[in-house]
Formats: sequence, structure tokens, C-alpha cells
Amino acid sequence: MFLLRQAVSNARQLAPSVRAMSSKGPLVDLTVDNDGVAIMTLQRPPVNSLNLDLLKEISKSLDDVAKNKSRGMILTSSSPTVFSAGLDIMEMYKPDMKRAEEFWTTLQDVWFKLYGSSFATAAAINGHAPAGGCLLSMSCE
Repeated sequence: MFLLRQAVSNARQLAPSVRAMSSKGPLVDLTVDNDGVAIMTLQRPPVNSLNLDLLKEISKSLDDVAKNKSRGMILTSSSPTVFSAGLDIMEMYKPDMKRAEEFWTTLQDVWFKLYGSSFATAAAINGHAPAGGCLLSMSCE
């Protein structure tokens, strides 16, 4: 038990501004600092194209930020040259109708959550953001 306490204490000294709330999915990394500012990082290589799985994780992360009563959120990308390339074209190529409906409903849900959030949102655009990437960034403040 002593070793666990010591490890936690050392970690807090190394990163004092990072709060305990953190979730890392395969496609979205969400951290919240001590000031209540969340950072949501898109990480779907190579260009963060928006497929159903990524949109679901963004939606869940937005719910987590709202539940945590964060003061604000910064939406950014793990890619140094592309914020988001937009909608994943494979979601629309020979789509299964049920999946296509879920895709468009989830996209609209993400857009409404970003645009109508009770917390301040900002997009840190670190590269190209055409089409759906532009939609995400323009939904922020």
C-alpha cells in the first residue's frame, strides 16, 4: 500500500495540473486539468476521418465532459497535419441502411452536442479540416 501511495504522490508532482478524470479510448483521448478544462484529442489514423465508431466515442466523451461539469473543452487532433479529413467515404459506399441511419443520427447528435453545449468549446485546428472536419470545428465557439 505504501508503494501505491508513493507512486500516486510522485505522479502528482510530475503532472500537478492534470486531474484524475481521464479516459482513453482507441479513437478519442479525453483529459481534464485542475482548472476544469477538458482536452479531447481525435486519434484515428491517418487523418481522423469520421466513421461511426469515432462519432460514437466523440459523443460519449462530450457526455463525460458535461457530466464532469467542465468549464470548457478543447477539441484537437493527434495528427500534426490534419485536424479531420471529414466523413469516412466508406460509411457511404454500399451502406447497410440501418448502419447508415445510425451514422447520420450520431453525426447530427455530435453536432448538436458541440453546438449547444453548456460549456465553452474551442477547436485547436492543427492542419487540414475539410467537409466534416470543418463541421466539427465550426460547431465549436
